[in-house]
Amino acid sequence: MGALVTVPVGLGGVTEAHAASSVTVKGPKVWRPGQVPDHGDEGSVTVSQTESLTDQVIQVSWSGFTPSVDLSGLPAKSVQQRSSTVLYPVRIYQCRGLDPKITDCYGSSLYGGNPALGFEQPVLPAGVNEPDLPSNMRISVTGTDGSGTAAFEVRSKRLSPSLNCDATHPCSIAVVPNYGGDANDLYGMRGGVPDCNEHMLDFDGVFNTASDFVIDGSDNPTTGAHAGEMCAWEQRAVVGISFAPTPDECGTVAADVVAAGLEMANRAMQQWITGLCLDKSPLGVQYSSGGGEPQARQSFLNGTRVDLGLTALPDTGAPKRPYVYTPLATTGISVVFWVDDQEAGRQIRDMRLNARLVAKMLTQTYRAPGLKMESVDGNPFCIFEDEEFKQLNQLPASSGLKWPPCRGPEYTLPIVLGTATDLTVRLTSWIASDPAAARFMAGEPDPWGTKVNPHYMVPTFQGYPIDQFVREDDTGAAQPAGQPPIADHLKHWKQYEWNPLQTSLNKVLRDLQDGVVTAKQAAPMADGTHPGYAAQPFGTRSLFAIVDSGQAKAYGLSEAALQNEAGAFVSPSRDSLLAAVNTMPVDPATGIQLLPYGASGSAYSKEQRAYPLTVVQYAMSPTGGLSAEKKAGVAKFLGSVTTTGQLYGVEPGRLPDGFLALTKDQRAQAQEAIGHVQAQDGKWPGNQKPPVEPGGGENPAEPGSGTSGGTGGTSAGTTGASTGETTGGSGSTGATGASGSTGTTGGTGTTGGTGGTDNSGTTSGTTSGTSSVSDTGGTSSSGTSGTSGTTGGSSGSVSGGLGSTGGTTGTTGTTAGGTTPAAGTPAKQAAGSAATPTPGQSAGPLAAAPVAAGSPAPDRSGGARLLLPIALIAGAVLLVGGPAALLLGGTAAGARAAGAARTAWTRIRRRP
Repeated sequence: MGALVTVPVGLGGVTEAHAASSVTVKGPKVWRPGQVPDHGDEGSVTVSQTESLTDQVIQVSWSGFTPSVDLSGLPAKSVQQRSSTVLYPVRIYQCRGLDPKITDCYGSSLYGGNPALGFEQPVLPAGVNEPDLPSNMRISVTGTDGSGTAAFEVRSKRLSPSLNCDATHPCSIAVVPNYGGDANDLYGMRGGVPDCNEHMLDFDGVFNTASDFVIDGSDNPTTGAHAGEMCAWEQRAVVGISFAPTPDECGTVAADVVAAGLEMANRAMQQWITGLCLDKSPLGVQYSSGGGEPQARQSFLNGTRVDLGLTALPDTGAPKRPYVYTPLATTGISVVFWVDDQEAGRQIRDMRLNARLVAKMLTQTYRAPGLKMESVDGNPFCIFEDEEFKQLNQLPASSGLKWPPCRGPEYTLPIVLGTATDLTVRLTSWIASDPAAARFMAGEPDPWGTKVNPHYMVPTFQGYPIDQFVREDDTGAAQPAGQPPIADHLKHWKQYEWNPLQTSLNKVLRDLQDGVVTAKQAAPMADGTHPGYAAQPFGTRSLFAIVDSGQAKAYGLSEAALQNEAGAFVSPSRDSLLAAVNTMPVDPATGIQLLPYGASGSAYSKEQRAYPLTVVQYAMSPTGGLSAEKKAGVAKFLGSVTTTGQLYGVEPGRLPDGFLALTKDQRAQAQEAIGHVQAQDGKWPGNQKPPVEPGGGENPAEPGSGTSGGTGGTSAGTTGASTGETTGGSGSTGATGASGSTGTTGGTGTTGGTGGTDNSGTTSGTTSGTSSVSDTGGTSSSGTSGTSGTTGGSSGSVSGGLGSTGGTTGTTGTTAGGTTPAAGTPAKQAAGSAATPTPGQSAGPLAAAPVAAGSPAPDRSGGARLLLPIALIAGAVLLVGGPAALLLGGTAAGARAAGAARTAWTRIRRRP
């Protein structure tokens, strides 16, 4: 029976046409060993969703089955593949077609074999039954009440081409209990003829044919057939499933619109794109989620084949083309975990984490058992032994669950994406704004004595927030005094324990599903390589990862409840995302919304229901320079996804779980933005004005920049830069354009400096007028006679900036900190202090956004914000480490060279 798809808040009586379907079918008659009669009533099998499936996880449950027991007859808590000590386990397969043979079921003993031969064929060569990804077969136990359940991953043709499951090729789920029987005539008493009614060997202590061991542990001694699964297969229950269309089903549709960026939006984008390409008037959308948002923003601004740049953060540079931000949807950043009680073999589903605990995992702060490491000496072995974690996560005695023991930090360090993304900026901004986490990152031990790994402290490390995760500690065990020299790999053990992925969030998710951590084995193989760790089996897992909530919901992952500024622990849900959005101020310079981390007295700081890693997603939408055909395509895409695309559902064109539909105000903003796209009227983000041409005229289509000349000081009002960023910034628009005039309205950026790619720093500028300050670093609209802005952070500001031609020196911003900050990186706050904007300075809700004159804050980082070409990166490595540095990635020497290169590159990025 299907659950009706719900409608987002504010869309009135709009109803959904389809429902997510569950199906229940009859199962086999229960086997009753030792009883008369030996079979009872039929059981049943239920699959939670059977239609419009994507690559996701569904629930498979059963009842009326024979309870699983160990060899002593006691209830079995869990079971592993090929186990001989658990009787009556249940296997679950995804199979080709609606009436599958054993050769159609992925990961079965004979998948990929000859279907005409069935069980009368020998064992298949290694790898034949898992040609695509590791098997998604699940093996589970049945409880004492005859019921059981398992989370089961279904895969489309994209992940499993050999199964070929798509919108036109239905597949099935096969639930296969093993009730014993002698499929192989193991004692040769019947001339090799199987007999599934022969149960003498079910638990004879040798073959145990009612265990999973029989499936791969033995063959028919007479015929050589690999038939161990035959008797279990006779008990199967099959449920048909069908998959939703994907962009692959659209055929050769021209790319009317090209979009890039924001992999956090991938789930929604795939459904939206499919709905549009299957429409009666199809629209082709080419979407690339890779490369990261900094690159997507610049590709859009440069006009290099990208019509829409998807982003969660505003671009802070002087725009190179006119555009506005169109809100698309809201999602969350999820800290997901797959942790099992290894004694009970049961998954633990609830966890609380605060910012300091997340910081510990992301800074290699835990130590390895048996090794003395100076960088983390005295710290716990992993998060499960961390006293702070134990205090927050006391499992109720009634649950019977226990946190697993520590095997070493590498088993629990989170799987994360290591390329530059807005996800990383927002996550590390949340950490940086938390007072306890900030003090910890600055070197203050937690109340139980755990200290941050010093390789992640300023000035060795640039400090949070950052836009990409990089392993910073490549050290290892110290040489014990008076002892024989320790192995070289132990001296660099931490080089191998954690390796952020350089691919995609999909790879992060894939590794989590497969039970694979990012660690490499420290001890090298004979050929000098360092292979990865073996996959953690079901029932023994202790995995963490950071993904978007859309992927987390699709795969049924456990999401940690994170502590917000009101002190509450909140998990991502539509309600908690909405509560967060309702507290978000608007940046008047851009029109986008971000949570105002560290803003004392803000609505967010008081909202206990708000999820702290809530992210609104936007499309940078061009308002000039489009052809009539391109304009129509862009407007149609935006119009579709911001109206019917806001209906929750699993069908093409709908908004999947893990996302929050636009609020009333956001929909109004979206419609206004689409109007500017259609009009091609040269509108700029928020209250920004077009750049001034060198001759003094505005040119919306080809924005210019302030030309060289005198310096323009800060104009009236607060520049209030984000902590560690520029005061005033460099002039993006020049002054009014008249020769010899002073920079009176835009000689320097009036947005209070740019916060790098995130701008979550503090604001402490003063003004005699009024100022509206948002999380983007303090966008300031001032009164008529405000004073010059000051930075209240620990890092010094850059005074003045480039003004218009012939301009005179204006008022100069002052510094209240130390060294000049890094350009092109997220804002850094003072060590040990949280971002604390002046109370009352946050902008109001979206509907009340002030309309104030202003100019876009320039982006002083320029190309440093981009992912540089490989040649430049290689050049930096060669410069620092020599040619060998490019070839020693898996060695200690390579790690040292790479670390030196990272330090050099950080210094380059920090240049003003």
